[in-house]
Amino acid sequence: MLIFALSAAIVATIVAAAHFILGQKLVLGPLLNEQTEGVLAAPTLQHLTWAMYQLHSVVWASLGIAVLVNRLHAGGALIGYLAIFIFVLSGVGNFIALRRPHPGGILLLLAAALTAADIWVH
Repeated sequence: MLIFALSAAIVATIVAAAHFILGQKLVLGPLLNEQTEGVLAAPTLQHLTWAMYQLHSVVWASLGIAVLVNRLHAGGALIGYLAIFIFVLSGVGNFIALRRPHPGGILLLLAAALTAADIWVH
């Protein structure tokens, strides 16, 4: 059913957008604007830190959209399994890192479940 792939794409894209925007405003902005003489004083390392933080957003949105496009083109299940793996790993990693449930991690696990449902009913 297309509804599961569409829902997975929407959830993954929302998580990615929220991570990108809120992360920039609440985490990266303050972190990179702090006066420091440490590792983050170097502009190269600031850019690398920004890129590594925001890479997650790109991957989640891309995988969500890939699940939908794959379904629209009647593709195989490999992209879905990859998306499930990344979504679950990210959701569980989020929980482990924060030591508590977080909306983003929960939504990534939901995206994994929706992707699994898409594969199952196809």
